[in-house]
Amino acid sequence: MHVVHFTMTRPRDAPVPADGTVATALRAAAHLHRGPEHIRVHGSRAGARGVMFVIAPCPDTARALCLTVCAQAIAGTPELSGWFVHV
Repeated sequence: MHVVHFTMTRPRDAPVPADGTVATALRAAAHLHRGPEHIRVHGSRAGARGVMFVIAPCPDTARALCLTVCAQAIAGTPELSGWFVHV
């Protein structure tokens, strides 16, 4: 099990999404993959910060999976359009 920290940043001109939007999007994207076990995320006016607990053979694989899940959450959620992620 690996713990991966991530940051999702909202563009300055984008509206702040409703509470729970980021968490819901991440959990929906995580269900498409094997490996993510638990996600904790805290939103702010700037975006969101969180941790993902991932079952993976190595830290690099865990980070890559976290990045994929975050990117899919952004791509699949219109309220997160234009956001970017850093793992």
